[in-house]
Formats: sequence, C-alpha cells, structure tokens
Amino acid sequence: MKLNAFEKRVVQHPLRVWLQHKIEAPLLMSMLPKPMASFQHALEIGCGFGQGIEVIRAHFGAERVTAVDLDIDMVAAAKARWHQDARALPGINFSVADGCQLPFATAQFDIVFNFAVFHHIPDWQVAVAEVVRVLKPGGFFVIEDLYRLAICNPLSRRLFDHPQHNRFTHIMLLDALEQAGFSIICQRNLLNLAGMILAQKPCEVRPHGLIPLAA
Repeated sequence: MKLNAFEKRVVQHPLRVWLQHKIEAPLLMSMLPKPMASFQHALEIGCGFGQGIEVIRAHFGAERVTAVDLDIDMVAAAKARWHQDARALPGINFSVADGCQLPFATAQFDIVFNFAVFHHIPDWQVAVAEVVRVLKPGGFFVIEDLYRLAICNPLSRRLFDHPQHNRFTHIMLLDALEQAGFSIICQRNLLNLAGMILAQKPCEVRPHGLIPLAA
C-alpha cells in the first residue's frame, strides 16, 4: 500500500531524517556482529524519497545499493535526488517493484533493509519469503517496523493509510522470520508498538529448506 500525502510529508520532515541518522542507524548497527562484515550489495525495500540510501551507505558501508518502491512517484523522486549528488554514482540503482515480487535473482544481495515498510504490505509474509530468496547464504535482514498496536487504532487510521488486516506483533514477526528459515541474531521490542530485528539467512542450505548454522 502506498503512502498517503500526510505520511509523505512526515517521512521527509527534517526531524524524521535526524532521528534516522542519529538514533535509529546507530541502534541498528549495534545489532550487527563485530567486526562488521563488508557489504558489497544492499537492497532497500520501500526506498521512499531516498533517505534510507544515505543511511545504508554512510553507516553500513554498502558499496552498491539497489532501492525499490511500489510507488513510481517515490522512485522518481529518490532517483532525482541521488542523481544530483556526486556521491551517487556509481553504485545506486532504482526499480519500481512490489516487495512480494522482487525482480531479482536468487541469492543476489549481502544485506536487505526494511525501514518501516512491511506494515504497509498486506501480504507481508510473502515479502519475508522473497527476502530469504534474494539474500545470499549468510546475508543479513535489517528490520525496523511498526506493529499492530501502533497502526490499528483510531488516531493512526485517521492520519495514515495502512492495511488493517493481517497485521503483526513483534512475536508474530519473529515467528514468521524463523519459519521462513532465518536465524534471529538480535531483537528489540518497544512496548509492542515498534521494534528492530536483525535476522540472518543460514549459510547451509539443504534441498528441503534452510537449516540453522549450528545444526
């Protein structure tokens, strides 16, 4: 589901950008094992106006970033922003794409980012499966998202356009990740309103599915 006009203004607000760089990015980075791995190719699902790309490059050091969004206007805005920036080339690519049908080869990315996007996706479990598919074995899935309690309430329904059915809690998201084959490396839950999760695709793969690294 696309953002409405109000939410588009919110995600572009300087305070939102400041929070993402000064608070959220350090918290997300702190969940990664140390020393931090080198990430050659990153995928951002739901790139919006392109702020997440800067976080991925500045904080996680990804050499290449592929950014996708369902909204063609958002992709155009992000592309225009980064093509005006001398830091953008080479290494940044944009696509209009559905998180449930990612147009990429299997095992293509070292790390995938979800900056508060999956709560917009009606069939978010399908998107989780797509992330498993496009990640390389050993790759990481970095998640920060909003939960049912934050979006299925009268105030949120008045201000934003979010799906109201098949919404998830922190525990439901953790369960879906593990059922898809991920190992949970680190997780934080903020009063079941929002949370952060670092998940990893195991390095060992069997014909009938993924197995944990310790198996």
